[in-house]
Amino acid sequence: MMSYCVLLLPSVHDVMKAEKILLAAGVNLNVIATPRELSHNCGVVIRFDCSNLNTLLSLLERLHVEKKIFTKTDENMYVEFTQE
Repeated sequence: MMSYCVLLLPSVHDVMKAEKILLAAGVNLNVIATPRELSHNCGVVIRFDCSNLNTLLSLLERLHVEKKIFTKTDENMYVEFTQE
């Protein structure tokens, strides 16, 4: 079973910019409604396979906005990835 992560950005506009960059690079993703547990100003998030995390972060370095990455635990709770 694949492990999925979600990328939370400040606005829908930021999600659209990130989606364009990632799709152009061939990253498999879905734009989905922001899970209620992650209450945030933006109504959508990018869902992707966690194995693509480093690629995604590298591609989005030039997108100078706050990026939060979450993964879902076996207990069905979201946990934020901390970035060094």
